[in-house]
Amino acid sequence: MINTDLLKEYYPNIFINEDYIFVEENIYDIINFLKTRNIICFDVLTEIMATDYRDFIQLSYNLYSTESNEFVKVMTNVRDTAKSVTPLYKSANFDECEIFDLFGVNFVGNTNLHRLYMPDSWKGHPMLKAYVQDDERLAWND
Repeated sequence: MINTDLLKEYYPNIFINEDYIFVEENIYDIINFLKTRNIICFDVLTEIMATDYRDFIQLSYNLYSTESNEFVKVMTNVRDTAKSVTPLYKSANFDECEIFDLFGVNFVGNTNLHRLYMPDSWKGHPMLKAYVQDDERLAWND
């Protein structure tokens, strides 16, 4: 079980319920805490997901503990930048590159951030709701 009292003591502005932990800032610090200072070590990052809500992008970090077979979801809202968790989990690199490519979130501290799906010359980020899809490269050939 997550030591919520200790987590709240260090980070009083977080919201915790049985489904997730919501963090307004210091996402890196919270994830580092869950990996290194919690009673249960959440030693695996299974995925990072992004959702565009027009005014912000919500990032969801799903962590897993191999010791206790437990999952925890840590969520935060960002505009266009977030601190990279690749120093904590090398597996974060792929997800951070994907989110950078499709949503435009710049992960500060990721030294290998690059486009995965779109060509380097592509303008914009196609998963954003504000993205205009009238580019001729998106037209289907008959």
